Amino acid sequence: MRADDVTADSSAGAPLLGVGVIGLGEIGQFHLAGFDLADGAKVVAVADLDADLRASSAGPRGASAYASYTELLGDSSVDIVSVCLPHSLHREVALGAIAAGKHVLIEKPLAMDLSECDEIIGAAAGSGLVAGVQHNQLFYTAHIRARELIDAGELGKILHIRLRLGIGGKYSGWRADPALAGGGLLHDAGVHRLYLAPYFGGAIEEVLALTDSTATEVEDQAVIALRFASGALGVIDVNYHGPAGMFDDSIEIVGTKGALYISGCEADFEGFRAGPAIRRYDDGWRDELVTPGRWDDSVNASIGAFVEAVQTGSAAPVTLADGRRVLELIAAVHNSPAPVTVGR
Repeated sequence: MRADDVTADSSAGAPLLGVGVIGLGEIGQFHLAGFDLADGAKVVAVADLDADLRASSAGPRGASAYASYTELLGDSSVDIVSVCLPHSLHREVALGAIAAGKHVLIEKPLAMDLSECDEIIGAAAGSGLVAGVQHNQLFYTAHIRARELIDAGELGKILHIRLRLGIGGKYSGWRADPALAGGGLLHDAGVHRLYLAPYFGGAIEEVLALTDSTATEVEDQAVIALRFASGALGVIDVNYHGPAGMFDDSIEIVGTKGALYISGCEADFEGFRAGPAIRRYDDGWRDELVTPGRWDDSVNASIGAFVEAVQTGSAAPVTLADGRRVLELIAAVHNSPAPVTVGR
């Protein structure tokens, strides 16, 4: 099927939603795979500066290939735009997609800063379009299972949450350039820790942080203390300083009746850690396998949920406001009060 020949979904009788993916690097390839699996959607167009990526991504799908995102936005067969670009381009492309009347899914983080978030939110308001952010780890089955146990009271009152991210070696390319990434580790993989904290602990009331950004241009390391509205406390610790090959994104949740240790989905994906997705403690430790349990399963599930929202005219599963809250937390980290010097 060619991009200009989108037909009805024979299984449901509804027209297929045409998808255009902008940015065909690593995450763009996962978006392509997710939309390939989504019921009721078909990739009909791709855009990237790299001609080889355009050819390899468009050819097997019979999709149109564009060197310019503006050309893709002018393609009438495109209903949904997936933005998989460096963070510095999110605002520009998202605003263009909304102006072109396209539903838009934006890879995390939503934008570079709060002012850009507000521009995108303002443009989408009243448009009738579904606009959302890709927070895929909300769809990781072990995280969903943990939330079910919390909601069922199996852990009692939640007292403490620790979210860890340890990466062996700093990302290279545009992700290492704050002009393109918006910041350091917190603007990159750290985003997952920042939206999972309230997912497990509820609303966050206070933030206090230490980072190494006074010694470096942007943070490679941060320790963030949280106070939740429930009274629970939390810690997010992130760093790029592990040994080569390290990728540890584990989570610990402690309550009055039990505790959970969740092995990180990206740790499994990166081959750093394998084993039971959840270790649960009440009278003793028990291992719980949760399937499907891979990182890319969470990407596929989140994209499927976004397509369903477009089909039903519902709000995006992760809204622009949800994406903005992550940038609020990053701003709170960088505006955290100066630490008190002791021992001098």
